[in-house]
Amino acid sequence: MDGEMSDSAPEFGTFFLPGPTEVRQEVLEAMLRPMIPHRSSAFEDLFARVQVGLKEIFKTTRPVFVVPSSGTGMMEAAIRCLDAGPILCLVNGAFSERFAHIAEMCGREVERYAVAWGQVHDPSVLDKYLTDRSFRAITVAHSETSTGALNDVRTLSDVAHRHNARCLIDSVSGLSGAELRFDEWQLDYVLTGSQKALALPPGLAFSVASEAYMEGARKAHGRGVYFDLVEMEQFALKGQVPSTPALSLMYALDVQVDAIVREGIENRWRKHSEMAEMTNAWVSSCRNQDKLDICNIVDAAHRSPTVSTIKLPEGVGSGPFLKKVAARGITVATGYGKLKDETFRIGHMGDHTTTTLTRCLDACRAALLEQ
Repeated sequence: MDGEMSDSAPEFGTFFLPGPTEVRQEVLEAMLRPMIPHRSSAFEDLFARVQVGLKEIFKTTRPVFVVPSSGTGMMEAAIRCLDAGPILCLVNGAFSERFAHIAEMCGREVERYAVAWGQVHDPSVLDKYLTDRSFRAITVAHSETSTGALNDVRTLSDVAHRHNARCLIDSVSGLSGAELRFDEWQLDYVLTGSQKALALPPGLAFSVASEAYMEGARKAHGRGVYFDLVEMEQFALKGQVPSTPALSLMYALDVQVDAIVREGIENRWRKHSEMAEMTNAWVSSCRNQDKLDICNIVDAAHRSPTVSTIKLPEGVGSGPFLKKVAARGITVATGYGKLKDETFRIGHMGDHTTTTLTRCLDACRAALLEQ
């Protein structure tokens, strides 16, 4: 199909990291387009085109903010532009903890509702936290990239709203791979990065904020400048951005969002679910047929469709294992943080398919059997 990565490309299919992911040649080549003035009608046309695609991906009619930064930048924006009050941070891995750390470093009063890595948050427990104390907002990871756990952000957001709290959602490894409907689910704020399921080079971050969130943001003190969402909205409504954009990455974005819209976002969600199911079946096959003592660290009901964290057999370190996989032309990731040595992660996301994922799983199986 037009727009797919070609099987003939020698580098194709090597990267199965949970970001950065493989980027199609067509997308990379788009970055070679010539520069244009960003205060011009040509740029406004480009910005308008990517807005159409991004709104479909986020399932929103709200403006989508586009910033040259990592997802961390849009986390900081969420905190800096939040009106006053304490924040309850839902922590179940390294990146949800990063959200909490950012809130603290921005001078906010923070309390944590923490669960073990690999677990998700219980809406009934959240309800108790919010009943016992008033919070201005909660933070939560949709797809926790360090573990592959998928939180039910729609339900968690509904619980927060019942207590007049905002819900700030990190969907860096979720958006475009895991179902998310900003308007229909009445979400407050969702952020993501370019290098995960969107299958773009690193360097762009995106977010959407509800009108209710923005109403509070206009009253917030200390918003700063670079991550001031109020200013971003003012410019976006005029088809512009506040500061110099990463124009080459915007060209890549233009090509990729068009391809995703033509694919259909629901079809893309379905494709990611199929890749996750294929990975789950592979783990079961390795256990039952090959007698390999591996397992997904996340309960089957709460696994992300974009990333799987697999526990290695006793005595098998992630470093030697990854080298054996790499010798077969495939790159997967170690575990993250405290899980680094005992697990590995497969990023089945972006423009990969079950066909390309087969190569990755075959290489991992062969490396495990060799060990």
